[in-house]
Formats: sequence, structure tokens, C-alpha cells
Amino acid sequence: MKLYNHLCQDQESLLKFVSDLGLADQAGLVQVFAGDQDETNVRTLLGILNDLLPDFRITGASTCGEIFGGSQSEGRILLSFSCFEATTVETGYTSDLSYASGWAWGRRYRDSDARLALVFGNGLRDNPESFIQGFNAAAPGLCIAGGNAGDNNRFERTFVIEGDRLYDEGVALAVLRSEVLEVHSDCVLEWTPIGVPLEVTRAKGNVLYELNHQPAVEVYQYYLGEDVAQDIPRSLMEFPLLRTQGDFLVARSPVGITDDGGLIFAGKLECGDCVRFGVADVETITDGVRNTVNRLAGQLPIEGVYTYSCTARRSFLSSIISAEIAAIGSLGPNAGFFTYGEYFTSGADCSLLNITTTLVTLSEKGDVSKLPAKDLSVSIPRVSTLRSLTHLANATARDLTNSVQFLEQYKHALDQTAIVTRTDPEGRITYVNDLFELISGYSRDEVIGKTHQILRHPDMPASVFRDMWDTILNRQVWQGTIKNRKKNGDFYYVDTTIVPIVDHAGDIEEFISIRNDITEIILNQSKLAQQRTDKLTGLPSRARLIEDLERLQPLQLALMDVRSFKSFNDYYGIAMGDRILVELAAELEQRCAIEGITVYRLHGAHFALLPDSSITYNDFSSYISELAAQLQSKPLVVNSEYFDMDFFFGIGRGEGRLLTFAESALQKAKQENIAHKVVDLSEEDFDHTENIYWLNEIKEALQENRLTSFYQPIVSGSGGVVEERYESLLRMIGRNGEVIPPLQFLDLAKQSRYYPEITRKVISEAISLASSRNLSISVNLSAKDMENPDISAFILEQLSLHGGHNLIFEITETESIQDYAKVKQFVEGVRARNSKIAIDDFGSGYSNYSYLIEIQPDFIKIDGSIISRILEDEKSRLITESIVEFAHKIDAKVVAEFVNSEDIATLLQQMNVDYFQGFHFGKPELLPELSE
Repeated sequence: MKLYNHLCQDQESLLKFVSDLGLADQAGLVQVFAGDQDETNVRTLLGILNDLLPDFRITGASTCGEIFGGSQSEGRILLSFSCFEATTVETGYTSDLSYASGWAWGRRYRDSDARLALVFGNGLRDNPESFIQGFNAAAPGLCIAGGNAGDNNRFERTFVIEGDRLYDEGVALAVLRSEVLEVHSDCVLEWTPIGVPLEVTRAKGNVLYELNHQPAVEVYQYYLGEDVAQDIPRSLMEFPLLRTQGDFLVARSPVGITDDGGLIFAGKLECGDCVRFGVADVETITDGVRNTVNRLAGQLPIEGVYTYSCTARRSFLSSIISAEIAAIGSLGPNAGFFTYGEYFTSGADCSLLNITTTLVTLSEKGDVSKLPAKDLSVSIPRVSTLRSLTHLANATARDLTNSVQFLEQYKHALDQTAIVTRTDPEGRITYVNDLFELISGYSRDEVIGKTHQILRHPDMPASVFRDMWDTILNRQVWQGTIKNRKKNGDFYYVDTTIVPIVDHAGDIEEFISIRNDITEIILNQSKLAQQRTDKLTGLPSRARLIEDLERLQPLQLALMDVRSFKSFNDYYGIAMGDRILVELAAELEQRCAIEGITVYRLHGAHFALLPDSSITYNDFSSYISELAAQLQSKPLVVNSEYFDMDFFFGIGRGEGRLLTFAESALQKAKQENIAHKVVDLSEEDFDHTENIYWLNEIKEALQENRLTSFYQPIVSGSGGVVEERYESLLRMIGRNGEVIPPLQFLDLAKQSRYYPEITRKVISEAISLASSRNLSISVNLSAKDMENPDISAFILEQLSLHGGHNLIFEITETESIQDYAKVKQFVEGVRARNSKIAIDDFGSGYSNYSYLIEIQPDFIKIDGSIISRILEDEKSRLITESIVEFAHKIDAKVVAEFVNSEDIATLLQQMNVDYFQGFHFGKPELLPELSE
């Protein structure tokens, strides 16, 4: 292997470089790192490379700086040529960044001779992390490296390169395949967590909204000072959020801010993640780099080094980054770029990192050349983080001081809700709270100095208290249910927690007992037991299954259903159908009990089979397959009659959503008509399986008329009498009657063949309702609807037949419009039939005023995220006022969504908003006649 770098100046110098090295006669990989982001220049260059080097594959990305030969540049185009003798290169591109897409790519190279996958992604518009995780899960032994494209810290637009094309979304890939290529990955972080732990309480993908239930930007300001908010995200990049992942820390660095105040990170964060601020000093970092380089030097065969480093790290280290890059360059010929996030493989896991420098060493030869240790001694400059660190320390100190005050308030809150007592190490009562006196009937004076024996009820066995004392004397927390006796002789049940309090030496100082009165719950247990048992078969019910899944956290579950059981009821009658179910349940329970499998009846002829935790995957699958064969081999005998039945079986495996996995497996068995054989689906299949599940749900909901419209009232802001107005909002009614919001299925429906049918159904119902009841109905239409000639023709035809004077079409997803001519033609068509046009969600996202002038809407609906903040956010009020003023100037009425309180309504009234919509005036519901 040989690695050559060339900083492009002009075509002539490139041709000379290629000629001098004889690259036209060689094969390999060209990495194009474009700090010069003039796309015309880059495309021209790619065309030249394709013509000059037909045996080279091309990949690359836009950058925040280029790395080559132990040096760095900015705003240039670096070409890095990796010439291989025994390695082939395959490149590709995909715009699909889902886990399933990554899995599909990874499956191509699983168990192959692939040694390294270079991935370059666009991280500003979407987050490639799910793709990387899917790729890694499908090919866990393959080293993945690379990073997110940069744009010189402008955070506006990035691109990746594959062949002679540029893409501003998705990922470009280059896979190196060889029997001899040796690859080693390493990284340097050396940022240190500091300050109090913070919980991620609101996040979506790679956008963070709240830490500890507070806006993320405000948390940064509180701990690091007001200065950090002056130039977001640049001012925050050197203070990443750190969380532990496996054996190492993963940093998440901000790379942007959304219109609604969320911080965009170069990697996803999930609710429940525990993070801390990361800080670093130059000396620690240079020590880490020195140790890494010295460890690799002389230990590995190195013919080339690919280096991908975070732009936030470069910003923080300033001149020190040159020493770091130079040290890595001493390992051998190297090239790379500064990223918005780096991909790093450690063992079988691959992660998206920030604030790190990652490197990949490559060699087609096995010999190791001893390299001298690199001296990284550098002067340590003063850094800009000192003020922020001081502020963080002070803020943390204030938090600790405030915590003492909070503890007093917590004690007060506990006393109001729980029975609290304290005892000395011998169990003598030293404190009781007011709730103890109220429930037990004893006063403080009657129990202080005595033991809890005074409360002991004769029904309580002595063994419970022996276990309790054994536990708490061993300095462990004891929990249990105790039946106590009141002073008047009555009884009460308490859920009890006893906590030993120890001193610095570990000696017990006292015990604190916290009790909750659960008498009513205990007395109602018989009712709960009825709900947990199926009345017909005596088997545990679906409610019991849900409890057991939550309690036991099993990893596998089987579902069974009888094919077309309804036909048995129709032919033999309900009574015989019930008898069949009772006999089938008894046979299932008898067979499964021997194997340690619990049987549940969910509904109809639908059963669940939950194995004991000791049963292995293979044994459980084998037994279910055997059970299916046995049930099929002989008919069920009921009252001397023989009943032949067909069965569907599905097994789900995984964590967290096990019942969903199993239902998806069973659904697949039904959909593909696989009877008597077991369909087995695991968590890895679920992205695809969940789509199958919801597509089938949508299909059946359409067939069974369970897709319907709910209607939310729109009221006049003036308080005057106007016609009744409602917005039509799509809902799915589940099999058990639950209302399923469109968030769970509509996005998938839009990608399916069922979406036009859904749109026709919603439009038809709205037109019928508006006509028959003389109501004004608003219906949402997406860009996809208006640009679909069949849908637009259907709408115009219905309006021509039934009239459109009571219909308002709310245009959503304006940013997705591809063909403005078709949209304008549609708008003119509905207006010609007396319908009106509204622009939905205005003020957030696209919000193109010139588009408003062209469309001339009758109504403008202000985005709910603005209205919801209008009482406390001055910017939201100003935006609202400007939209109202503009709308009225173009003769459009204004509708405010998310009006959830009288205070919001009053303020909007003062701003001359024409119509209100929100929970304060009514939730989406079926209209009375429809619900009847």
C-alpha cells in the first residue's frame, strides 16, 4: 500500500502529479476532502479524476479543515490517493439513514473479506447514527471509520461525495476488501466530566430540548455563564455532554440550534441518559496523544494512517492541534479531515463520537517498522474556559447549599403523604409524624420509647419480623407489607420500607420507616384478581400477561391463534364455541405446564405462551414447533364431536416490546398464511416488522371502518355569533376501542398504497358532514395530496357534485412542495368551487411570506409552538403580532392553535386574532350524531 496526498491548485498541477507517480496504471481509493466548498469546482475536479483514474474509486466529504502528512489546511481541496496491491475498493451511497438501511448495507459484508468501511455522513439535516448502528449490528467484526461532513463551522450545508456526484443528505461509503490488509483503530478524547449529573428529560434524535426538565440552553447558561449563549453553537462546542458507554466516555458536542430552541448535537441523545459537562486542559490532552502515538509506534505494521478529528477539538486546542496532528503524522503517511462527529469502532461496537481524534492504521504488509517516540512537549497557553469553569464551580456550590433547604421541604412533603417513624438501633420509637397518629389512633406520648410491638396484629407471622431484623441489621433496606392493629382494635395494611442510617464508620445510628396505607388496595385484591383471570377458561388474562411481562422482563414469548375461529361460532353457536375454547385452553395448559410454560388467554381464540426464564431460545422454539404439530395431528374432542383446527404461531424475542414483537410475528404468519409452522422474529427484525404490523393495522382499519375523523372546534375570537367551525383530524380506533393518534401510523401510511384511500375517506366524510349539517369544516392536505393528480381530481369532482362553500383546505408541509404550478392550479380549482384555503403551522419552519402573497390564503394558522409560549416569551408575542398584522393586510383571517388557557385567549383577543382552537375550547372528538 502507498498513500499520496495532493493539495489541488489547478488542473495542470493535478495532471503532473498523477503522471509523475504513474497513478493511471494503479488502483485504489481517492478520498476527496473539500474545504473549498464551491460545488462547481468540486464537480469539475471529480469529473477529471474519473477520466484520469478509471481503476480508482472516489469518496469524500466537505470539511472544516484538511489533514495531510502531519499538517493541516483550511479552505483547500485535498486529494488523498491510497494505492493498493491486494485490496479492492467498493463505494456506494444511500439517502436512507435508518437502522434498517444500515443493517442491509452491513449484511452485504458480514462474513466477507471486508476489513474497513469508511462512512462519510451529512449530520446537519439528519443524524447518520442509526445507520451506523445498524451497519455495525449486521457486521460486528468490520471496522467502521470516518465522520460527519463539515462546512468550515458555518453549520449551514454539508455534502458527501461518491464517484462524480455530491449529495447534501445521506451517507457515502467506501469498503476495503482484502485477505491481507491489517486495520487498527484508535482514538484520543481526554475530556473530563465535571459538575452535577444531568438527566436528559426531553430529546428527539440528535436534538436536545431539556436537561433536568429545564431548557437545554438555559442549563448551559446557568452552569457556564451568560457568555456561552452569545455565539451558539460555536461557544458551546468545547463543553460537550459526556455519558458513559461501555468502557469509555462518549462526548456529544452541539453543532446547531433549532427554531424552537433545541440544541442540535453531532449524535443522538435519549431521554433518561445521564450526562455531565465535559472539560479539558491542554496538558492532559497532549499526554493522551503522546501515550497513544508511543503505544502504536513500533507495535503495528503501518503503511498509511486515516485521521478524522472533531472541529470542536481543533477549536479548543488552537495551536496545540498542530502538535497532535504532527505526532499522528509521525506514524506514517496520513490524510483525513476535521468533522462534525467521528465514527469509531472499539471491539464489536461502533459509536459516533465528538471532541475526539480518531485514527485508522492500514498495511498490506505484516512487518513492523520501529518508529522513534514522538516528543509532544508544548507550552500550555491560557485557555478561554477558565471563566466558565469558575462559574460552574460556583453554581455547583450554590446547588449544594440550596439542597439543604430543599431537603427540609422534602421532609415536609413526605410527612404529608406517608406514615414516618424513627427508632434507635434497638427498635425503640424516637419519632412519629402526624399521619402516624391519625391512622394508628396512638398519640406520640403513647408510643415514644416503646417498640412497634404495640402495633403488631396477631395475624402477622413471627417469621416476617425475623426476616426484617436480619435484613436491616445487615445494613440493607427491607420492604414488605405489614398488617397493623389500631388503638381501637381495627386493622390497617401498610406498604413498609425500613432504611438503616449509618455513620461514617458504618455503624447503625437509627432506622427510618416509611409506610403507605394500602388497606383499600388489599381489600380490593379480589376484584383485581378477577381482572387478572379469564372468566371463561380460568387462564391468566391479558392484564395478567402485561403484569408478568413488566415484572419478569422475559426475553421470549409465543402467541397462538386459531384460524377463522369465528366460523365455529357462526356454525355451532356461541355456547359450543365457548366449550371448544375451554377444552382447548385445558389441553394447552396441561401440555405446557410440564415444560414450565404459562398459558394466557388474551381474547377469542388468541393465546399467549410465556416460558420460564431457564428455557433456552432453541428449546422454546423446538417445543412450540412440536406443540403446533401435536395440535394439528389430532382433532379436538368436545361432547363426542371432533373438531379439526388450523393454528398460527409466532414467537417474539427481545427486550422492552416483547408483546409487540410476538404480535408482529403472529401477524406475519397470518399474512403469509403460514399455519402449523412457527414464525420467529427478534428485536433486530423489528424496524421492518413494525412497518409490516402497522401496514396491516392500516389495511384492516380501512376494511373495518376504524379509520375515522375527530373534530376540534374553532371559535370566534370576537365572541360574536358565527357559523360552527371544526377541524377534521384523523384517528384510528384500535381493536379494543382505544383511540390511536396519527403520530403512530400516518407517516408510514403516506408511504403506502393505502394513503390515497385514506385521503378520499377523510375528504368524503368532511364534505358530507359540511353539507348535511351546514358546518364549516377544515381538512388538512399535504403537498403529496395536491401534487397527486388522482387525489386532486377526486377532490375537485366531489366539490363540483356536492358544493364546497363550507370547506376549508389547510395546506400542511409547505416545505415539501416540489411542484408549485400544480399546487397553484389546485388552489385555483377549489376556489372556483367556493372553497377556501388556509396555510397551516405558519411562523415555524418554512414560513415563506412570498409564498403567502402568491397563494393569497383566506386563513393563516399560527404554529402551536409559538402560541404555547406566548405568555412567557416576548419573541413569541412579537412573531404573533407580526403575523396578525401581515395577514390582515392581505385580507386573511388568523387562527391560533394550542389555545389551552383563558389567559392565552385573552392576550390573543387583544392582538385581534380572529379565531381560536385548542383544548380550552374543546378537544378533538366525534360529533354527537357521528358517535351515535
